[in-house]
Amino acid sequence: MISLSQSIRYGLPGFALAFSALPLYLLTPSLYAEQLGLNLGLVGLVLMSTRLIDAIADPLIGRQIDQSRSGLWPWLAAGLAVMVLSLALLVNPPVAWLKEHQSSATLGLLWMGLTALVLSLSNSVATLAHQSWAVGWTAQAKAQSRLIAGRETWALIGVITAAMIAAQQSGKWMAIVVTIAGLIGILLTFGIRHFGARPKSKATPHHPDAQQQSWRSLLEVQEFRRLLFAYSINALANAIPATLVLFFMRDLLGASHDHSSLLLGGYFVAAALSVAFWSWASQVLGIIKSWRIAMTIAVAAFIWTLSLGPGDTAGFALVCFATGFALGAELVCPPALLGLIIDRAGHRGRLEASYFGVWNLVIKLALAAAAGFALPALALLNYIPGQSDAQQSSLIALQWAYAGVPCLLKCIAIVFLGKLKSPEKI
Repeated sequence: MISLSQSIRYGLPGFALAFSALPLYLLTPSLYAEQLGLNLGLVGLVLMSTRLIDAIADPLIGRQIDQSRSGLWPWLAAGLAVMVLSLALLVNPPVAWLKEHQSSATLGLLWMGLTALVLSLSNSVATLAHQSWAVGWTAQAKAQSRLIAGRETWALIGVITAAMIAAQQSGKWMAIVVTIAGLIGILLTFGIRHFGARPKSKATPHHPDAQQQSWRSLLEVQEFRRLLFAYSINALANAIPATLVLFFMRDLLGASHDHSSLLLGGYFVAAALSVAFWSWASQVLGIIKSWRIAMTIAVAAFIWTLSLGPGDTAGFALVCFATGFALGAELVCPPALLGLIIDRAGHRGRLEASYFGVWNLVIKLALAAAAGFALPALALLNYIPGQSDAQQSSLIALQWAYAGVPCLLKCIAIVFLGKLKSPEKI
């Protein structure tokens, strides 16, 4: 059985990983568009390209981890170390130096693209090792749920912290916090690195079984394909508002930096508080049913965002609380369901990182699509961030892009998730 201490220590790196992931799609567009005056459409295209490269690399990284002799902890520690440095550079661009050059826009885009790419790749390495560790540690569903709950709780604390700092646009504090969190994560997981360690014969790239397995063999698992399809639609539904939330709060609601920080913090606090509830509900009601209930709650609450206008921060706070509560299930249920599928397919202890590599590919393609299509589309509709006198039509477009499209996508995901077999029948 997993002890509370083990769950906490295992979950700790989740803080730094989530803290570092948030600026990629929440802070970076606003930071580089406003401080460096870069075109929003170009910023979106660069971020989309970065995320596409990172997404394509995820299955390759996962397979490399599965075939490695070094185990999972060294991958986690190395990824965290590189990630800390790259985040510090991304959120602290040399604004004065860039503005001195005639080609400041090109240099700014280059700086953003390179640092974001290194950050994404290093975060992927650490995340895949961290996710795989929980599945490889134990085959017991309750024990895995405890590890996942610990990981996601720390991740939400990291997101809450990052969101509040991001709303203040303080790159300096982001660098300080992630450095401390990364070092603590590395040090405290060192003592439990042997738990869930893979047999060396299965970790070597020369092992016949490991060589014969391919990503195609993962996709031959029917329930994995069905889960992946529903999850991909839901991931896109989550990625679009995550990309646009700062623009929505500031330009449509007229929220200040402090109010934006509180709203984001409240959203993730609600999610953190609900993790234990949804972990319990998934055991009582079933994983799939709990997940569908949560998504239905999210749609019912988020659709009201379309009726909000300038100054409606109190109404938006209620929406944030309700959707944050639903988010707890979306953090607990999908990885728990995936872990069960991996175990039933007989791939536990060998191919966890490959599964999560494909899994994370879906998430990052969704984030890439959100940045690469939503931002340029809004730019074509004459939306310019930070302008208080923006045309009403551009703000309406922002509102529908932020809330209308995601609600439709989430409804589609709910329908397709209902076609998935219950875990007991997989």
